[in-house]
Amino acid sequence: MIPSKVFKNPTILKILDYYKNLWALSYTSAIAHWDLETYMPVKGSMAHGQALGRLATIRQKMFLDKVFVNLLLKADAQGGLSDQERGIIRILNRELKFYEKLPSKFIEDFENLTNTATIIWREAKEKNDFNIFEKPLVKIFDMNRQMAEYLGYKDTPYDALLDQYEEGLTSNKVGPFFDEIYKPLKDLLNKITKSIKYQIQNQRVRPLQTVKYDKAKMAKLNVKVLKTFWPEYGKNFRLDVSSHPFTTSFGNNDTRITTWYHKTDFGRSLLAVIHEFGHALYDMQSADELEMTPIAGGSSLVIHESQSRFWENHVGRSREFIEKFLPDMQRTVHGSQLTVDSVYAYFNKVSAGTLRVEADEVTYHFHIMLRFEIEKGLIERKIKSSELRDYWNAKTKEYLGLEPKTDSEGILQDIHWSGGSVGYFPTYSLGTFLSAQWAEAIKVGPSKWLQKHIHQFGSTYTLEDLLRKNKIKFDPTVNLKYLQDKYSKIYDF
Repeated sequence: MIPSKVFKNPTILKILDYYKNLWALSYTSAIAHWDLETYMPVKGSMAHGQALGRLATIRQKMFLDKVFVNLLLKADAQGGLSDQERGIIRILNRELKFYEKLPSKFIEDFENLTNTATIIWREAKEKNDFNIFEKPLVKIFDMNRQMAEYLGYKDTPYDALLDQYEEGLTSNKVGPFFDEIYKPLKDLLNKITKSIKYQIQNQRVRPLQTVKYDKAKMAKLNVKVLKTFWPEYGKNFRLDVSSHPFTTSFGNNDTRITTWYHKTDFGRSLLAVIHEFGHALYDMQSADELEMTPIAGGSSLVIHESQSRFWENHVGRSREFIEKFLPDMQRTVHGSQLTVDSVYAYFNKVSAGTLRVEADEVTYHFHIMLRFEIEKGLIERKIKSSELRDYWNAKTKEYLGLEPKTDSEGILQDIHWSGGSVGYFPTYSLGTFLSAQWAEAIKVGPSKWLQKHIHQFGSTYTLEDLLRKNKIKFDPTVNLKYLQDKYSKIYDF
């Protein structure tokens, strides 16, 4: 059913009627991708990849249908469109240009490659052997480089890839942003590591991240947290397990997240759940009237990551959150005498490490800078694939002061590249810094601020438009001040 209360333009209504079939294809592909990461048997990967490749080419063919293209041209030339109607045209035109520039065989081959590569990456990580994954990874970067050539770019092919994850994002925007935050973060890290509290913390015989937990009880805690955040859990929202946490939304009445479980470090599982909940909430609170349209669900990835990182850092790591769930944490961790203070210190401990997903709020961005530098270097052919593992280890040493002991805690730690996502990582840092500005706005704003000011609009607005609408200008100093204030209190300097 087309939501006529929101969309009144006759041409837009025709576009939305046609779009229902495109939505159905997207829905089917999303289920298949979710299945790939959760329940699909390993031997099903070949047929799975071929099916996804075929679905992608069918979608391309439908997009390029002359009737549909003419409808988009007609709507684009019309005035008097609502914000939502303009959002629809913007998103569909963007996707149309993508399909116009990429050959059908390339799209199908890329789907096949990433489907197979995900399975190979999983095996390589389990066996701790980068050699298993090296060839598929080289092919993924080769195809991303070719994709950039098809799409076109002004300064560097990497810009064409960045733009796929955040409209209008370029290296000339990301680079200066990292330059601006690098020294303040390094200075803050130095103050922390020289503090007396930091020295005492590092002398503890058995920090909380080394204590074992009960997996079944951990799963119950994760669900209890989600039910507290979202009482409708189980009806339109579910939690599963995967090799790397992620969120998939099929609409605001069917959103699914995953987490992981390890023998120790219970915060790793819990904070992953809270992070993914931030993504899920954004999608679930998209206005009902936008369902089954191109603007349903979250907008840009910077906005999406700002939601996940807001919940992870500003909620999940807070003392108030820990106080509420401390009894459940105590029942989950083996032989523990957890206190609010000990868990707060554990959740907010600053310590350089090799794993991005375990990184604290201060050192996290060095992990993203490393990936940005490597992605750009590989796409621009400034880094040889044969040098990749050594280059990764050397850059980890440069940014974080230590080298990975294994491939699994080094170049194999992230799933993103196996899925073809080259250019995604910078959105994590940009989103994290933006989340601090949302946190400031929420302090003085009305209840349900995120829903009213961000979520309900779905993908109607670009990042710049949404910031303008909320009278906010992206300002990295807000997050830098938040970090300085928070960690100077924690470490007494």
